[in-house]
Formats: sequence, C-alpha cells, structure tokens
Amino acid sequence: MSESEEMYLVTIARLNESGDNLPVPVSQLAAELNVLPVSANQMIRKLEETGWVCYTPYKGVSLTEEGAALALQILRHRRLWEVFLVEKLKIPVAEAAELACRLEHFLPVDAAERLAIYLGNPGISPSGSPIPQPGKHQPPHPDMPVAALELDQPSRITRIESDLASRTFLAAEGILPNQTVLLEAISSTGAILLKTEDGSCVHLSPALAKFVWVERPR
Repeated sequence: MSESEEMYLVTIARLNESGDNLPVPVSQLAAELNVLPVSANQMIRKLEETGWVCYTPYKGVSLTEEGAALALQILRHRRLWEVFLVEKLKIPVAEAAELACRLEHFLPVDAAERLAIYLGNPGISPSGSPIPQPGKHQPPHPDMPVAALELDQPSRITRIESDLASRTFLAAEGILPNQTVLLEAISSTGAILLKTEDGSCVHLSPALAKFVWVERPR
C-alpha cells in the first residue's frame, strides 16, 4: 500500500475518533487531505475495490474491519514517534506531530513494539491523543469541540487536531493539551473567546476553534 493510500485510511480513522460524523463525507475527507473532491473520489473507489473502505453514495466513506485495523496500527506508530520525539529528543509538540506524520509509514510493526517498550508503553501522545493498542478496537474519544462547552464552563484541553502552523499559533497563545480553558463568549459566526489558566483571553476564529478538543463535562 502506498503512503498516499495509508493517509486516506488514517485520516478517516482520525475523523472517526470523536465518534461523530459516520460515515465521513468525501468533501470533508478531501478538505482534510488538501486534495480536490474528484481526486478523493477516485482514491476512495480504489480503496473500496481492494477492501479497505466502504462507500455509501451521498453519505460518505467508512473503514472496513481490515481498513480500521491498518489505520489504527499506523496511528499507533505516529503517536509512539510523537512520544519519542518530544520526550527523548525534546522537539516541540507541534513540530514533533508534523514529523511523526511522515515517519509513521516507515516503521515495521516489530520495531514499533520495541519502541513502545523502550518508551514504557505510553497510552497518550504529547498532543493528547490516545495511542491505539495492538489488536484492540479504539474507542471513541471521550471529548468534544471547545465551542460546544457552555459559557463560563471550564474544561481541560485533550487534543489539538490541526496542521503545524495552527498548532504553533495556538501553543503561543497558551492553547495546549492538558491546559484548562474557560469559554467566555461565542459569536453568531462561531468565533469564540477563551480564558486560559494564566488569565489571558484568546480570540479564536471558527476555523481555529474546530481544532481544539476538550473533556466532556461529567
């Protein structure tokens, strides 16, 4: 399987982690991968023919059992690399996540398990995402988008699902995994105002707010 094909499977799995939006619309998948919808459709047809995905017209695409197993394996490799790069090489979280996305395709399974043992079998990546375990189905994330919080409701950031540039900007504003934020205001357009742990206020556009996920209130 090519690296491009693997990226489709991993992106579908990552979009499914929240437990929402199943199956994934092809337009959303194309946007996530920064490709044209026609290109995404062509790849989906190819992956369906080889048994990795199921496509439902007008609804979207979902992973088969085999596709999900492979996608979670690759995600496991990505997030183990993140831990290694951050904890051992002291690379910043946002930069490590971007680099791990490239390294995930070149790590054999046996080497990945040796890496996991070396790292102490971590369960969470530095960006706050769960590390899939071998042979186990990955449960949905127990979190939600920050914009879904009620006003004046504090919550802990669980993950930042964005590209390197956006993660770098958010980190500079104090928006990082494991930090507590308070939703102070939300506009009719979806822009939000957050208060961080140090009392600073951060304005996020709808495009940035969708990348920030927080714990669901108990």
